[in-house]
Amino acid sequence: VAASDVTVMLVGPTGTGKEVVSKFLHRASKRAREAFIAVNCAAVPDTMLEALLFGYEKGAFTGALNQKIGSLELANEGTIFLDEVGNLSYEVQISLLRVVQERKIRRVGGLKDIELDVRIIVASNENLWEASRSGKFREDLYHRFNEFSIMVPSLRQRKSDIMIFARHFLNLTNAELGKDVKGFTPEVEDILKNYIWYGNLRELKNVIKRSTLLTDGDLIEARSLPF
Repeated sequence: VAASDVTVMLVGPTGTGKEVVSKFLHRASKRAREAFIAVNCAAVPDTMLEALLFGYEKGAFTGALNQKIGSLELANEGTIFLDEVGNLSYEVQISLLRVVQERKIRRVGGLKDIELDVRIIVASNENLWEASRSGKFREDLYHRFNEFSIMVPSLRQRKSDIMIFARHFLNLTNAELGKDVKGFTPEVEDILKNYIWYGNLRELKNVIKRSTLLTDGDLIEARSLPF
């Protein structure tokens, strides 16, 4: 999939690493040397999202003192990752439909179309098909986004991966905090493997960071865990 230009939809719960998967798809593609731009659609107010994605011309609205290039244009010849697309307003959905169909954009306040050569990857932690059936998400945009879908399962569905990720996060934390914790006691490994990670990888990373911070010896012990 990475080698092609098909639009990819990543589906999975919050914190499972969908952005990491999107970066891997970019790095494994022919666009790897070009820009990778990530936009969290849930973190930007609807009134600002269209200007962020498409850019705007000077004088397009109050406060538009200069021309601004949008995220889609910045990602030209590279990859744009749109996270939490289920939060897109209906108006932005309509504008994005044209981008996906024709690979063209028009800046806010602009008079001419701009051709784009961009790979689009989107992600959602909700079922967009159900949202489209209930009228909350455009069905035509859903099908455009869903040229190929990849399920990113929750951490509790891949228990054999837990210690692999735990050791990876330990290495990162050691480097960040200037520590040299070697690993985990057997008791801690058992706890980590059997805990239900509601926050998925994001929660695991935070637990490992906190536990490493509180560890003075070579191994993380159970008393350093928050649970």
